[in-house]
Amino acid sequence: MENKEMEKIVKQYFEAYNEFDIDKMVSYLHDDVKFRNISQGHVTMALDGKKSFTHQAHNAVNLFEKREIKIDGIDYTDEGMDIKIDFMGVLAVDVPDGPKKGEKVELKGRSVVNFTEGKISSIDDIS
Repeated sequence: MENKEMEKIVKQYFEAYNEFDIDKMVSYLHDDVKFRNISQGHVTMALDGKKSFTHQAHNAVNLFEKREIKIDGIDYTDEGMDIKIDFMGVLAVDVPDGPKKGEKVELKGRSVVNFTEGKISSIDDIS
């Protein structure tokens, strides 16, 4: 798969994420997609398959009033991309022992995205 194709798919995926459009988001995913959230070197969530991913995406929609991922840089790999990202979200709920509803959360991180058969087959979100 060519770099331009991968980049187009990822940009459309992030656009759908920013718009809370779960159906559009998952349309870019392979049926056997693997997702991991990695925070401070520890896997905090792991999902296998489009169905599990879709279920979690529906649950996560309610956490933010607004959210936005911006691409800050891309390195290409043999199977995909290593993307530097800036995340900003405004919380829709209070986080226990953390930020409160209406507070802005900002992070810098990476998304390592791989492709199979023209679809996103794995995502590692690393912060």
